[in-house]
Amino acid sequence: MRSRVDNSVSETESTIDVRSRARIAAQRERRRRRWITVGVILAPVLLCFLYVEFIAVPRYSAESRFSVRSSSGQTAASTAAGGLLSTGDNSSSIAGGFVDGWAVSDFLSSRDCMQQLDRKIGLRQRLTQTGFDPATHLPANASDDALYRAYTSNISVSYNMMEQVDVLKVRAFSPHDATVISDALLEITQDFVNRMDEKGVNDALKVSREAVTLAEKDSKFARASLAKWRITHGNMDPVADANMLLGLVGQIEAELNSAQINLDKIRALGNPDHPMLHPAATLVDVLQKRLADTRRRLSGAGNTEATQLKEYEELKNAQTFADSNLTSAQQSYQQAFTDTLRLQRYLSVIAKPLPDSQPGSPNTPLLLLEALAIGFVLALLVRVFGALAKEFRHG
Repeated sequence: MRSRVDNSVSETESTIDVRSRARIAAQRERRRRRWITVGVILAPVLLCFLYVEFIAVPRYSAESRFSVRSSSGQTAASTAAGGLLSTGDNSSSIAGGFVDGWAVSDFLSSRDCMQQLDRKIGLRQRLTQTGFDPATHLPANASDDALYRAYTSNISVSYNMMEQVDVLKVRAFSPHDATVISDALLEITQDFVNRMDEKGVNDALKVSREAVTLAEKDSKFARASLAKWRITHGNMDPVADANMLLGLVGQIEAELNSAQINLDKIRALGNPDHPMLHPAATLVDVLQKRLADTRRRLSGAGNTEATQLKEYEELKNAQTFADSNLTSAQQSYQQAFTDTLRLQRYLSVIAKPLPDSQPGSPNTPLLLLEALAIGFVLALLVRVFGALAKEFRHG
């Protein structure tokens, strides 16, 4: 009986030892997993800290703000605001403001702008960095593609559609380089803005100048034709001659009417030998011939005043039309010149580029937070894959 009790006690103690050892092993396994999790989480943070302290190359930033203005004195933003407050149709002006801002932004991000900047200030030498930092590494003999990638990573431009202002941010390895690059980019952008309307302005002025030249040629030809006609016909103003002949016809008709009345009175006396009968009849005949000659000269056949007046009026009307066309062309050219001056654009710098006194890159707190987030993601993946592997082994 006693031996049976002893065996029972020993079995109980062995069971307790097994459970204790299992519990201790489980605790050790949980601690090991916790340390692995902590290590997975902190590893990216540690690597990021080592990168920031010993590998990363500090970069300084310089930010500038500018907008595109027109010579009319309105910014694109003020034009847009006026369009929102007024009932008029300013959609073309608003669209023009948006187009200008986006065009400048796209130009600053282009290879053309990079090449102009390289020729202007030697961009390659200012971005060359042969250290171990992969984010800024650029050898002196780098290709144009590598230089463009370095350019786009250090130059950022954004466009604020509400204010219609471009924001240019430049990063470089020294405050001086950041300022030099920013100033050069503003000068290049100014040249680009000046050239935006160059072709349109030149085409508009060219068309207006051609119209004025053609109108001057037509006006000179019309004047020369009229002068030639006057010299050929020896008549400066057929209109005045026609008016004179019309007046003369009226005068002759009045005299003829008086002479005819006088002749009728003499004939009414019934004396064929009256001394005034023959002179009165002769006067009537003379006046009738003079009236017929004057009328033939005015509007008869051949080279009469009516024919000359027709030719003269055609030439005079042609000269009047040519002169009017010349005046209209000159006014159109003046208006086109004024419009092109008003529509020309220029760059208005709102904030000059002033570099930071402390390096803005790399951003250590942000990088550490990003590394910590990556560590949590990796720890979660390790837990998931560990659970899947354990299930696979037991399954």
